[in-house]
Amino acid sequence: MSKRSTKISIFIAMLLILGFVVALWHNNTALADNKAVNKTATAASIMSKYSVKDNDQTQAPIRKGRLNQINFVTEAAQILNVLPITIMQEMEKEKTVVQIAQEKGYSKAEFLQKLTDLENKTINAAATSGTISQKHANALHQGQADRLKYNLDLKAVNVNDHQAMDMNH
Repeated sequence: MSKRSTKISIFIAMLLILGFVVALWHNNTALADNKAVNKTATAASIMSKYSVKDNDQTQAPIRKGRLNQINFVTEAAQILNVLPITIMQEMEKEKTVVQIAQEKGYSKAEFLQKLTDLENKTINAAATSGTISQKHANALHQGQADRLKYNLDLKAVNVNDHQAMDMNH
């Protein structure tokens, strides 16, 4: 191999290495000079694309998920002064929470009022401490009556008996 072909080979190798380094530098956001960062984006605007849309589209929708609901069984257990597992065991016997409360001496209206008071206290404490926003607290208060009335008449479901769990169809 001649000196000329060796020099050409070295030149091509250096060119490839330089091209690789430039490409790596250009595509690495930590090393880039001009970062395309949206500094005006808020958590609400980012989460809005993952949220259920409200009827009012003038504001970012409130994210509806299982984390913004208060644990109903735990609250009921706290009011009835029993462990949550006790409530679940009674519900598995096809009793509603209202029936369990009536066994403990509460009427449906009294129990609903105690649940409402406890949930209001919990929501307001979370809003005051900054755990949730006031907008989120207002949304929880808005749907509270319907949610509590719905939960009062629920019975526990055995997931093994649920149609979605039937793998033999």
